[in-house]
Amino acid sequence: MGGIENLFHGFQIAITPFNLFVAVIGITLGTIIGVLPGLGGANGVAILLPLTFTMPPTQAIILLTSLYWGALFGGAITSVLFNIPGEPWSVATTFDGYPLARQGQGGQALTAAFTSSFIGALFSIVLITFFAPLLAEIALRFGPPEFFAIQLLTCPWFRSCSDSSWPPWGSTSSPASSG
Repeated sequence: MGGIENLFHGFQIAITPFNLFVAVIGITLGTIIGVLPGLGGANGVAILLPLTFTMPPTQAIILLTSLYWGALFGGAITSVLFNIPGEPWSVATTFDGYPLARQGQGGQALTAAFTSSFIGALFSIVLITFFAPLLAEIALRFGPPEFFAIQLLTCPWFRSCSDSSWPPWGSTSSPASSG
């Protein structure tokens, strides 16, 4: 089986009625967890992980991923309605969502948050589906020199992100832009 055939086979398994029911349960639980400030998707997955121990692996993965994506949207609800971002990724939703809710357009703000969340998730899933095999091929070619180069360049890069006096040879901006 090739890549596309595997993808269609996965869709065929995922859209069975019971798997769709598991996905709806996961999204519902995830939305509830996302509304609670401080829990978020990763904690929700960790809390509900024991529920999946007795489930078949496919249904367990569907439940946990649906729970995670539901929690991502759930954080937008408190951001729009109360101007309280429950998670870091829902901070930007407060900028436009809460003023719209104060004008009586909270439903439109929640719809926009849900739609953008869905489009972003779909886009990322498509990218990962098609580029993961290519990236895996490249990563499997890495040897000791490449790992050393990555580790060697990581430290100065982190340092440059945290301190404005780095790099030691001065600013990378041009003199024309500083005046």
